[in-house]
Amino acid sequence: MGEAAIGWLLLGVALHLANQVTRGRGWCAIVRAASGPDCGPRRRDAIASWVAGAGAGGLVSARGGDALRVLLLKRRMPEAGCPLLAGTLVAEGAGECAAGALLLAIALAAGVGPELGASSATAAIAGAALVVLAALMVVARRFAPVRRVAAGVARGCAPLRSPAAYGRAVLPWQLASRACRLGALACFLAAFGLPVTFAAVLLVAFAQGGGRLVPFAPASLGASVALLAASFGPVTGSAVSTERLAAFCVGTSTVLTVVGTALALAICLRGQALPRQGLSGLAALAAAGRRRFARAATVPTP
Repeated sequence: MGEAAIGWLLLGVALHLANQVTRGRGWCAIVRAASGPDCGPRRRDAIASWVAGAGAGGLVSARGGDALRVLLLKRRMPEAGCPLLAGTLVAEGAGECAAGALLLAIALAAGVGPELGASSATAAIAGAALVVLAALMVVARRFAPVRRVAAGVARGCAPLRSPAAYGRAVLPWQLASRACRLGALACFLAAFGLPVTFAAVLLVAFAQGGGRLVPFAPASLGASVALLAASFGPVTGSAVSTERLAAFCVGTSTVLTVVGTALALAICLRGQALPRQGLSGLAALAAAGRRRFARAATVPTP
């Protein structure tokens, strides 16, 4: 960290935050489409919830960040409900997968990217996922509470039924988010003195994405380092030591985790602020308590 270029590091952090803001803007469009024009959230509330979830995801996992997003936005939209908001995250993830598929196609055309050969382990995981999905569908048909949750999730996924409208309102923000992310990775590579090439940026993006498959954040960082150490030299054609790659991964992750955690705490504390009616009621309750305490103090003890 002591040898990192501060200017490139700050520019990378700024682009990383722009990545989160633009992606949150796309999620806001999905929530508005799913909940109706009269019940949609304010833009700043949706973006703040998304940024807070990204900060929490740096400490725990992406799913923990999604849970925080739902809880924070539900405070601003109590009529929406958690199932509907969870469904909007599914719809947002579908668009993100489409943007990722486009990036993968570009990477493969450039000669960078993961091997696409199927293995027995991949087939076993896919089969298990299909079995779990079938079991959930059977349970959803038999139990009313599960049916209500499934109906809420389906309402949250409703924007996917209009691909043209989704493409106009959401995909541009997700593509802009990807561009900001790649720009941030290029700045971080420059900050740590690593080769800044298109192949290197794509490789780091895939290494980070592969590392996130591990649900616990510190373990996912180790997986990213291992992936980079195994493929950075052959892909970029430059000899870079494992120590430098580890310093890049750990340093970048540390900076983004600190910034993201600070933002998440600030947003959560702001969301905990009581409204004016709540403050007046709390003040009245405190005044009543002081009056009772004063009356009790004037009563002589036997």
